[in-house]
Amino acid sequence: MVDVDDRRKAIPPKTILITIMRANNETGTIQPLSEIGTLARERGILMHTDAVQIVGKIPVKVSELNLDLLTVEGHKLYWYQ
Repeated sequence: MVDVDDRRKAIPPKTILITIMRANNETGTIQPLSEIGTLARERGILMHTDAVQIVGKIPVKVSELNLDLLTVEGHKLYWYQ
């Protein structure tokens, strides 16, 4: 689990992007993206998440998670005709 306070202390001044996996596919850990996204916004840093493991399983609301960028993979969406 990413600790928001640890991230706050560890971000160098020249940082332009934070990217964190929303959910770990091996441990199932779901990261606190809303809080980390708020931290990123406070510092003018773009926020990205890899949401491949969660799309279609738990709700993903980009605005509530304070994200600028989100990655998904088509093969995880299981489109059937």
